[in-house]
Formats: sequence, C-alpha cells, structure tokens
Amino acid sequence: MPKATKLPSGKWRCRAYYTDFDGSYKTKSFTANTKKEAERLSATFVMEHEHAAKPENKTLGALADAYIENRSELLSPSTIAGYKKIRNSAFKEIINVRIGIITKEMYQSAINTYSKGRAPKTVASANAFFSSVLKANGYNLSEGVILPQKENKEIQIPSEAEVSAFLENIAPTRIYLYCLFAATLGLRKSEIVALRWKDIDTKAKTIHISKARVKGENSVFVEKAPKTTLSERTLHMPQILIDNLGKCGKPDEYIFKGNPRGYEESYRYYRDKFNFPYNFHTLRHYYASVMLMNGVPNRYAKERMGHATENMLQRVYQHTFADKQKEFDAVMDDVMNSAFGEKK
Repeated sequence: MPKATKLPSGKWRCRAYYTDFDGSYKTKSFTANTKKEAERLSATFVMEHEHAAKPENKTLGALADAYIENRSELLSPSTIAGYKKIRNSAFKEIINVRIGIITKEMYQSAINTYSKGRAPKTVASANAFFSSVLKANGYNLSEGVILPQKENKEIQIPSEAEVSAFLENIAPTRIYLYCLFAATLGLRKSEIVALRWKDIDTKAKTIHISKARVKGENSVFVEKAPKTTLSERTLHMPQILIDNLGKCGKPDEYIFKGNPRGYEESYRYYRDKFNFPYNFHTLRHYYASVMLMNGVPNRYAKERMGHATENMLQRVYQHTFADKQKEFDAVMDDVMNSAFGEKK
C-alpha cells in the first residue's frame, strides 16, 4: 500500500502508481488533512483503476469506443462513421452493461429487439460490428446467434431502351454527365464525384480512377483511397463520354463541383420525374450486365468494375434482361425441337 508523506503545509500527500490503458506507467497524487485519508484515497484510486482496466469490467459501449478509436487512422472515414452510427443506435439494452455479465441470451435478446422494424441487412451489419468488438477482446457471445432471414431480392436491371430514354430526357441537365459515367463505364458514385480533370486524358481516351469521395462524420464529404486495391484502375473511355465532357477545367479541379449531395438529390428528382424506377447504383449494374451479355470475360469485366474477385461480379451482376431471356428460350426451343422433334 502506498505511504503518505507530510508536506510543509502540514497536509499529507500520497502518490498512486498505475499502468494506463495504453501501457504507460503513470502516477497520480492525492492530498488530505490526515495521513490515513491520503492513503485511503490513493489505494481506492488504484483499486478502481485496476478493476476498470480489466475487459470484463468494461461496458460493451466502452469496448466499442476503444475498438473504433484504435482503427480511426486505418479505416476509411465512411467506415468509421458507420461504426459510430451502429455503436450509438444498436443493442441499447446491453450497450452500458459490463461485458463480464452479458450472456448469450442477453445478446440474442438485444438482436431481437433491434430487429423490429429494421432490414435484415441492417441487423447483420450491427451484429458483425459488435461481433468484431467482442472477438477483439476474447469473447464469443455472438457465436451461434440467430439473425433475421435475409431477403432474397432479385436485382432489377433496366433495359437498354429504358437507360437510353432516361439519358435522353436528362441530357439538358447537369446530371447527364454524372449518369453517363455510371452507364458507360460502370463507375461508383463515390468515384465519379472524386474525379479531377487531371484524371482524364482526352488524347489517349483514358480515365484514371484513384480516389473516392464519401460521407465522413457529420455527413461531411471527404476523399479517401478506392474501395479495394483493384479499384484503382485506368479505363478506356467511349467517344460518347469524351464528347460530353465539355470544357476542361484546371487539373486539380473536381469535374463535378459543389457538394456531391446535390447530385444525389438531383438524380432522385429526375428519376421520379421521368419514371425511371431505379437507384443510381443500378446504372453500374446495367453496365456490368451488358459486358457479361456481350461475352466480355469475367476477368476483364472484374478489372473494369474494380472488383477484388470475380465472385462479386457473378453473384450480383450475372443476370439477363427479359428480352434476352426470351431470345435464349427461343434458341433452346429450336435446339431441343430439332434434336428430338422427329423422334416424337
């Protein structure tokens, strides 16, 4: 137990020595009118500090805060913002409970409560975050939990006629070029708004994708590295895109000036106005599907889309349009009728 020493003033001072959460050796002084009181304050502080320093005595929220802080310089601003949103909104019934007394049943109950009125994907994201937090601290409370069943939604991809009509309708507006980048190159929304004039070489007809602009904390847009290492890529541009670039600005200027949120809002406005019932990302789906339908190898299509693997391309984009399905049905009908028709 730390011993107090008498000060010239007549009071007593006792130093408490402890190791901080980051491993640093530190000291804290306590002064009181009596030796006994100074030593008591010091001993109490050390005991409480050591108690709180153990993971099992920290709350789930405290562990989540530390998890986010330790990764704030490594992950993208949008990812950190997403983590903070989950931490502040999910699993409220156990967020302030010490991890040492949370049971699997309590964790499952928190999932059940959070699931009410929320999409299965939202619940799965929350569980994935807290599962990572728990595993980072040696706990497996999330193992074997039951999550809401995922909704098996078929991706709706617009036809060429629908995309063409929509682009024609918005041709006089500022979002025409914005949409053209997605429909003719399959760029992500975040990649489009991060483009600068220096990224484009009109003579070589190429464009270099090296950045993304995403929402960080407080919905402020920040620039970050691409989604994956393979998302940085150089693409050949179709002439239709080059013809609509307009007058080039200064090399470091954004092609799409102003707040990216404005382009998002404009897209939603014109989408509803011209009865184009698809979100912006669908234009990227459209581009990928066109590549696959026209026999572009998956490896090449993956590189153009900036995907890390072909799995995502096959799982998400390998759909066919309704008119193409009819063509394939007719081809197969002819093959089968020719092969077995006479034998019948």
